[in-house]
Amino acid sequence: MRKAIIELNESSGTAALLAGGLGSGRCLLIVDLLVHSQETPTQERWLKALNRCELKAEELKYEVVRIRGASLAGK
Repeated sequence: MRKAIIELNESSGTAALLAGGLGSGRCLLIVDLLVHSQETPTQERWLKALNRCELKAEELKYEVVRIRGASLAGK
């Protein structure tokens, strides 16, 4: 199975699914949490974005080996 990481980036308000064990591959999915609101995303919104990235990874047959910024989602 191919490897990928999920990166939750507080400064840009995005959650990204990135190919490669170190995240050095192409971007597979970006979830923009600030698209409709400039307010700081809640922990619940981060968790939903993380879950969406995990589902996309499963759909594309990638194994998530690392989650950067997991504390934003309470993990």
